[in-house]
Amino acid sequence: MVRWLILPVLAVSSVAWADSPALDDARLGANAAALHQILDGAAHAGLPADLLADKAREGLAKGVPPARIVAVVGGLADALGRARTEALAVTPSPSPSLLRAIVEAHGAGAAAGDVGLVLHAGGRERSVQVLTDLAQRGYPVGDAARIVAAAGARSLDHLVGEAERLRNIDGATPAEALDAMARANAQGLGLDHAEQMLHHGADASDDAHGPNRETSGVRGPKSGGVAAPGKAKGH
Repeated sequence: MVRWLILPVLAVSSVAWADSPALDDARLGANAAALHQILDGAAHAGLPADLLADKAREGLAKGVPPARIVAVVGGLADALGRARTEALAVTPSPSPSLLRAIVEAHGAGAAAGDVGLVLHAGGRERSVQVLTDLAQRGYPVGDAARIVAAAGARSLDHLVGEAERLRNIDGATPAEALDAMARANAQGLGLDHAEQMLHHGADASDDAHGPNRETSGVRGPKSGGVAAPGKAKGH
């Protein structure tokens, strides 16, 4: 029962946008009317009513009291409504999966501004899911939103793994890991150079391209540089 109360959304199946889905009214008893009112209102507001019905069915299957089911489903409907308002700022027809991702991001501690930053940068459900993953792992949400917004689509699948590697192998704090990744990304080096940013200060571009041949290493006579000590010319 506790798990049912914490997890806000189930996997989305088919979505009905016009009519509220059928439910087992017998088990809902006197609470059936209130639940159907929530589902009808969600459907008419353009929200995925089937997703809400799935939540109610899950509660019934786990023996959650019907009154509690109505309260949780009502809260989820409100959360989906807020998510839809946020999503409409960037897309005229937000998908159920995007709404679900936004609700889960808020559940993980992301503010509307954090999600908005990701969405306005061109991100959709995958980007919001990465933000949620980072937030659930204890990374600062604002910093996580900025790196997710700045990272290209090709970097998203590696972003969490690279952050965790910096923490587990290099001993970085969550904030330090995100900062190193952000600086590497800003310099066009890619996330795989974040470790160099972590250990070599604000600019790891020289380190990323190897030592400077003009200033490093011992240079012999044929190189045009200064001869090594003890190798006098002519001996």
